[in-house]
Amino acid sequence: MSDYVHRRENGKMKAAWQRGLDVLKPAPAQLEHGLELHGNLLACDTFGFLPSVFPSDYAEQFNELKEGHVGARELRWRTGLIRGVAATYDQAAADEFLMAIQASGLNCMVQTVAEGKCREEDIKRMALSRQCIRVFRKHMVQAGSADEVREAQQQGKMAVVWSCNGPPIVGRLEDRDEELSWVETWYNLGIRLMHLTYNRRNFIGDGCAEPANGGLSELGRDLVEEMNRVGIIVDVPHSGIQTTLDAAAASEKPIMASHTGARAVFDHMRCKTDDELKAIAGTGGLVGVYVLPDMLGPDATLATMLDHVDHIAKSVGVAHVAIGTDTTYQGDWPEGISGYPSARFSTRWWGNWNEKNHPLSGKSDEAAKGSLAWTNWPLYTVGLVMRGYSDDDVAKILSGNFLRVLEANRPAREVRV
Repeated sequence: MSDYVHRRENGKMKAAWQRGLDVLKPAPAQLEHGLELHGNLLACDTFGFLPSVFPSDYAEQFNELKEGHVGARELRWRTGLIRGVAATYDQAAADEFLMAIQASGLNCMVQTVAEGKCREEDIKRMALSRQCIRVFRKHMVQAGSADEVREAQQQGKMAVVWSCNGPPIVGRLEDRDEELSWVETWYNLGIRLMHLTYNRRNFIGDGCAEPANGGLSELGRDLVEEMNRVGIIVDVPHSGIQTTLDAAAASEKPIMASHTGARAVFDHMRCKTDDELKAIAGTGGLVGVYVLPDMLGPDATLATMLDHVDHIAKSVGVAHVAIGTDTTYQGDWPEGISGYPSARFSTRWWGNWNEKNHPLSGKSDEAAKGSLAWTNWPLYTVGLVMRGYSDDDVAKILSGNFLRVLEANRPAREVRV
């Protein structure tokens, strides 16, 4: 039996694990084989976040900032920075952080480190990840190629591959070449996947929340060409239907929708139509399935997530599907905090203000505490076994497909050493 049965975990992780078992109901042989596979194979989350934990003095820092009247927006930003490095200076937070990683059994994480809203803020967010990787260097390493990911696994470390939620084209657009030059800077810093759009319209194209569905702009086509040249994967999980189709047609390298679902299973703006799935697969690309219940369907569980995997695999082939959770382990909210100010301007820009786009929002906690919890990653593999996927197919879904796409986007000019 795999070591996952004897893994370190807290009460929250144990409850989620049991919930996952209750949903799957695996036979003993299925459970044992799935856990063994997860322990032996290279497992990668194609879009997620390193565990989010709180330092022991978080309430004190939070209340000091709030009572200092820094403003709701600044409060949210500064406390986010505190949490970003909490595990690097607080021992209890560090223990919880490592416990969650160990429970996941992951060897590779595509970590989103920038939002694509402001280059200065993006660099600060990258710095948080870099500091975390440096402090936990015995446990993780930043990686930018398939070779590096495999080397990390051999060393017993988690490979962290950086992703960005939008392009670094946020200036005054006075100089096309200057704006596009930031793409190579992002690559040199370690970005290997990048969203074209995030829900709403930007300079590049329409997001999935835009009813106009206008597709890629001329600048967007130039961006795709530059990403192909530099070596950053074109990622379209939040892009509109036409933007996705246009990106697939424009790209000369495999593209991804790193964290999405199948619209044929659940009609949600964040899910991809069959036409989009086929277009992405046609590039040699990859579709990662998220574990967010609000975007998987009513009363969604781990079984629902597997339904999305099944549909994509049957529609375009096992070679084009993976799992990109779009979540992480979340530590319990500390006591002694009065809460965020309720002012309207505290809302972050995610482009999802229209309630009709989120009919199930807030109706489930399965992603955080239930069967879809991030620390239940080994049970995702058990679920694939139960659905009849061969060991070779499981290996493709867990990481083989992603490593192939990552390698295919690696620039030819980069020296292989």
